[in-house]
Amino acid sequence: MKESDWRYIVDALLFICLVGMAFIGILLGLVISEGPASSGGSKYFLGLHRHQWGDLHAYLSIAFVVLMAVHLVLSWKWIKAKTRQIFKRGSAPALLSIAALPFGLLLLFWLITPKDADIFRSYGVGAGEGQRTQWVQPREAPPPVAGPVRQDDIRATEKPAVPDVTPEHFRDKEHHAQVGSITITGQQTLHDLENATAIPASEIIKRIGLPERTLVDETLDRLRRLYGFEIQDVRNLVARLLKERESGLN
Repeated sequence: MKESDWRYIVDALLFICLVGMAFIGILLGLVISEGPASSGGSKYFLGLHRHQWGDLHAYLSIAFVVLMAVHLVLSWKWIKAKTRQIFKRGSAPALLSIAALPFGLLLLFWLITPKDADIFRSYGVGAGEGQRTQWVQPREAPPPVAGPVRQDDIRATEKPAVPDVTPEHFRDKEHHAQVGSITITGQQTLHDLENATAIPASEIIKRIGLPERTLVDETLDRLRRLYGFEIQDVRNLVARLLKERESGLN
């Protein structure tokens, strides 16, 4: 294939990536809801969750960067010649300035954007925020208790460590209760519960009556608003499953 053919293919792929990123950007910015006040159903578009659209946007961005690098390599001779024609002896500084401009714009945006804005604090648990709001404390399973299972029956004798979080997280009792030595709140996910209790998330989904394709990384509070169960239902179910597992071991 000729070099011009490769340029055509690369430019066509760049156009596809660019349109895809722009379309998803509009979806994330103007169509799909975000934040804790949004209902779970509004986080979906054409069957895909907001996070899934975000992942697709990231993949298109990576592909765009790779294709752009290939495009620059194929067009480097023309770029150098055109820069010399326009900037004469200052072509080298001009090229460096153009290359640094995107990073400068990102730095400017970071400098003028408010840091740790209160409006974003409860939008969800991210990689860094999870270190502060992770309340699940895996411990040894409580001893079996005869008779009907109650929450008090499985409460651990050892007092759990106090989480290092701000007081506002404990104002709503519905979102803060113990199951044994494990704290279950609306801010946690099914994946968190699976890690803390070794109970498969699929089992919790099945017992509560959620759809099989329920996202295990969605918070319990958002699933509650979407499917109509209560956080206490999850606590009772986890207590019962822990009891069943303990009985099976004995």
